[in-house]
Amino acid sequence: MANLKIRYLIVIFLLAMTATAVRGLQYDSSRDDDTGPSDLQGIPLQLGEWWQGKDFPLQETVYEILETKAIIHRSYTKGSEDSIFLSLVHYFDTKVDFHAPEACIGGEGLKTKKTIKTITVTSGNQDITLDITELLTTRATGQTLTYYFFKSGDFMGSNYLKMRLSIAANKFARNDTRSSLIRISTTLVPGHEAAAEALLRDFLEDLLPHIKQSL
Repeated sequence: MANLKIRYLIVIFLLAMTATAVRGLQYDSSRDDDTGPSDLQGIPLQLGEWWQGKDFPLQETVYEILETKAIIHRSYTKGSEDSIFLSLVHYFDTKVDFHAPEACIGGEGLKTKKTIKTITVTSGNQDITLDITELLTTRATGQTLTYYFFKSGDFMGSNYLKMRLSIAANKFARNDTRSSLIRISTTLVPGHEAAAEALLRDFLEDLLPHIKQSL
């Protein structure tokens, strides 16, 4: 009888801990609309000395699907030829799932090759090693090279599970459930893969300091 009572108390304790954890990880979607966009003000239209940005409007249905108003949909150009497109989706209170870029692209019927790789960029006189997901997308008009990764607290990388664990840890440590999906893309000319990769890394060198500081 004593053993049964102990087991009963253990079950009650575990249920209480689970309820506390679930309550602690709940989010308020209104905070994404009211507070989330202010975090993105730290991502300027001009990056570094040369990158000049231009925002493009999104349909209201996009905000509804992604459940946040904190979205950057912006092209950056350097000179007359180099061009990068930045798509950034930010949650002040993170939802359960992100919409993976490859899933969205695949839904459009496009052919995509996915690779997980580690790159190193020099940003602010510091070498940063970053795990990213690389997507090579083929369209009728040509090919696009894309890098994307997640940011949550001190975590930056392509591992979705580590990002979720970082959100949970940040929630309990400092009541911070912010996270972001950062995606950058450029046109890839066949035979010039190295040039496209170098351009994305060059852009990241100017973008990362603002990502680390603002998000």
